[in-house]
Amino acid sequence: MSGSGTAAGAGPARETRRAALAAFVWAVVFTAMHVYWFAGGRFGLGDAPEVVPRATSASDRVQGAVITVMFAVGIVLPLALTRPWGRRIPRWAALFCLWTGCALVAVRGGAGLLDTALRGTGLAPHGLTGLTYEQITGDAHPSAYTIWSGVGVDAYFVLGGILYGLTALWLGRRARPGRPVTAE
Repeated sequence: MSGSGTAAGAGPARETRRAALAAFVWAVVFTAMHVYWFAGGRFGLGDAPEVVPRATSASDRVQGAVITVMFAVGIVLPLALTRPWGRRIPRWAALFCLWTGCALVAVRGGAGLLDTALRGTGLAPHGLTGLTYEQITGDAHPSAYTIWSGVGVDAYFVLGGILYGLTALWLGRRARPGRPVTAE
């Protein structure tokens, strides 16, 4: 026992639990916003006419299905790490999913922020993608609201990457052979 009255290993467990709960809340809000946008909501997307891409091909629908599964894992896994039933998840699988989620959302958000910065500064008028604002948003001169909405969404992606990464770091430090995967 340490001077604070907690077990010596309680620090990493508490930090893992906090990070996992923060990642869970992030994923719930992230998913709720996507459901809202899918249903036709516009808040957070700006006022450009073409900010939500349409699924027009079979490959678009397959991609959508894969992303839906990723949303589900992204919500359930952090929650599982805070619950006794989450002990059934192999440590390697939890860490693989957390690091994969971290990389995907951090790179997506970071690339979006860099793309906007390159366009905004004029260093690369077509950003990282090689596309014009008109090709992306349907408006050759999008409003500040549309641009800043995109920055907000991209920053939220980066935040998710940080939260999944922190959860993976703390879980990796805490989980050792013979210890449960959960963040109890």
